[in-house]
Amino acid sequence: MKLKALSHYNGDMDTRYGDCILLYDSTSLVVYDCGHAQHAQVVEDLLYKNALISKVHIVISHNDGDHIDGIEKLMEYLYSKGYDVTVYSSLYLKSAKKVLELLDDGRRTLPATKQHILDTFDNIKKIVEKAQEYGFSIENAVIGTKVLLGSIVGPTEDEFAAVVAQAIEDDKVTKIDGETVMNAASVQLKYKLENAETVLLCGDASPEYLHHLDNYDLIQLPHHGKLDNAMKIFEALKDSYSKDYLISDNTGSGATSGGSDKLVEYMKNERYSPAFNTKSGVVSIPISTYGNISNTRTQGVKLGEMDCKF
Repeated sequence: MKLKALSHYNGDMDTRYGDCILLYDSTSLVVYDCGHAQHAQVVEDLLYKNALISKVHIVISHNDGDHIDGIEKLMEYLYSKGYDVTVYSSLYLKSAKKVLELLDDGRRTLPATKQHILDTFDNIKKIVEKAQEYGFSIENAVIGTKVLLGSIVGPTEDEFAAVVAQAIEDDKVTKIDGETVMNAASVQLKYKLENAETVLLCGDASPEYLHHLDNYDLIQLPHHGKLDNAMKIFEALKDSYSKDYLISDNTGSGATSGGSDKLVEYMKNERYSPAFNTKSGVVSIPISTYGNISNTRTQGVKLGEMDCKF
């Protein structure tokens, strides 16, 4: 499988395009997040050019709009064309009893807890309901769930339940290890690329919820390249200089957007190899050289209108 992390469009660095990372070959496609309708259009273009793909796997890392805003458009297209689709997401209601145990104060009931979960994680609710309407398969993204040749590797059930419980307890935007509850327990996907590198995709997950990091060759640095998160990952690794890193920084220029500039400068000063960063354009790993797969991974060209070549 190849990896392609999508970027901004037509030089627009202000729009919050969000994340979209594709794992694909001529017969298979995994879409990890889809934060904007224009990303969905690129996926449609890939499918048009690869007619042997009949089944599409969509993995949703978490509830935030910059990771899911293009998913309903993509699902509408897939349904209209008759694709076999499986959606992988944290199905929060399946942990409702465990969440209620963590919240046990004698005031809450299971039905009320379930409704609070649906209200808090509203985007996931809408996507799952739409997938059900289309007749798509829906998988609870728990550890060990297979996604083609890859698998879900996090968060643990305890981490996941704690995140949901804290979101309900505080009834507001709150943080766990510096990340909002929406971010902290992002679904993590492990996959092996055709150049034999093992990649970890982790959305905006809290670094404390990322485990066995030394097992990966390429690690997505969470939350669009936030420096403090990346530093925790570097510290957790036995040899942080032996790894490759991916940053999905295409979330606009607003105060609440991502931003990897501080991380880029830090890595330069600490003499790390530069991370693959979607702020510079589409990232393609590995690249093809004269028809042969090369293990030399270089940054892709900037994405113009639809000049994303698959």
